[in-house]
Amino acid sequence: MLKAEHITKQYQIPGGRHTVFDAVSDVSMELKDGCVTAIVGESGSGKSTLARVLSYVERPDGGRVFLDGLEVSACGRKELRTVRGKVQLVMQNALGSLDPHQSVASILEEPLRLLFHMGTEERKQRCLELLDMARLERDTLRRRPGELSGGQQKRLCIARALAAQPQHIIFDESFSGLDVTLKKQVLDFLKELQTELQISFLVITHDLDTAMYMAGTIHVMRRGKIIETLKRPRSFSDFQEPYSQELVKAVRSKRRALQ
Repeated sequence: MLKAEHITKQYQIPGGRHTVFDAVSDVSMELKDGCVTAIVGESGSGKSTLARVLSYVERPDGGRVFLDGLEVSACGRKELRTVRGKVQLVMQNALGSLDPHQSVASILEEPLRLLFHMGTEERKQRCLELLDMARLERDTLRRRPGELSGGQQKRLCIARALAAQPQHIIFDESFSGLDVTLKKQVLDFLKELQTELQISFLVITHDLDTAMYMAGTIHVMRRGKIIETLKRPRSFSDFQEPYSQELVKAVRSKRRALQ
C-alpha cells in the first residue's frame, strides 16, 4: 500500500521575497494494492505536485510517504533504489517524457537493465511481452517515439512503466489531449490491464467524467487540499461540495456540446 500522511509541499513565488505558497497542504490519502483511485480538480489545485511527491520525484516539506510500511520520504538515494520501480509515474506529455533519439527497444530495455540486470536475450523477450501487453505491434521496437501516433506514444509510456513491475502506477493527466474516441480506447485498455495485473492505479485528472469511469475512490482537490472523498459513487448527485458541483456542471456542459 502507498500511503501519504499530512503531506505539505511549498514553493517560493517567483519575484517574491520570502513568499511561499502551499501547493499541497496537509493531504492524507492511501492507494490500496489492486485498487483504482482518482484525484480530480482544476489546474493549479495541487494534483501534479502530489503525484510527484507520491512517486518520489520530489520530497515533501511536511508529512510522510509510506510504501508497504517503509517511510520512503525519509529514505536516502541508496535506499530509494530498492523501491524505485514500485511506483511509476506516467506524465501528461507522452512525447516529451520519451527520449526522441532512442528506439522503442532502448526505451523499454533501460529499466530492465537497471532494475533487474537482465541479459540481452532476456531483455529482448521481455520487450516483446511488454509490447503485447500494451497492444503495440512488435515491429514498433525499431521505431522512434516521433514516428508513433499520439495513442501509440501513450501506450509506450504505459509499457515502460510496466517494465519496472510496479505495484502502483500514477497517471498524471495522461489522457489529456486525446480525442473522445481515442481516450475511450485508452481508458478501456487500462481497465482491462488493471483487472488482469491487479496493479494499483492513481488517476489524476481535471475531468470528473474520467474519474467516475475509472475509479472506485475519488478525491476532489482544490487549492492544495482534499475537500471531498467519495467511495464508489453511483452518480454525480453523490458529490455535495459546491466546488465538486462545479466540476459536475463542467462535465454536463461538455456532454451537451458533444451531442
